[in-house]
Amino acid sequence: MTAGELCLLRPRGVTATLTVHLRRFSPAPPFWATPPALRWRSVTSGHAHAAALLARGLLTAAGHAYSRSLRAAVAAAGSPPLAPDRAKVKAELHADLASVQLRLGLPAAAAGNAGKALALCPAHLGARYTRGVARAAMRDLEAAMEDLGAVLRAQPGHAHALRELRRVRGAARDRDARLARRLGRLFA
Repeated sequence: MTAGELCLLRPRGVTATLTVHLRRFSPAPPFWATPPALRWRSVTSGHAHAAALLARGLLTAAGHAYSRSLRAAVAAAGSPPLAPDRAKVKAELHADLASVQLRLGLPAAAAGNAGKALALCPAHLGARYTRGVARAAMRDLEAAMEDLGAVLRAQPGHAHALRELRRVRGAARDRDARLARRLGRLFA
């Protein structure tokens, strides 16, 4: 409906008609003017919405939803230092956004967001794993091995980290062998 519009409603099973006349809209208050509990509720509902989009396989839409929720978290959380529960939610948002960015082929952005998640919650294994994979995609193999090794020290049975670490070590061996061949030709 638009302002000034007239609408006729007829509920099911009732013969009477209800007439609604919309005179005007009252604008919503700015986000920062709403009560803090309501602001934080919008952050958590945005996180849930982004997770639902990700579950449906809509990566780009999920990335946008995580970004919106993170912007809301900045405005809703207040100034640092953050309360532990709010820092954990913000770290989860950064880690989930990093995971989406990695799947979209944006390893530099994924590494940055995973680093922000780790700054808020250093024990976050998902963020450390994502940062390791992102660093490997950017060919920063030593840093990737460090992150993946930290994941395996914290959780020795992490199959994905173990597989990725093997792949990164193999890539490092290949890189070192190529360098050795080039240096051998140079000094031969």
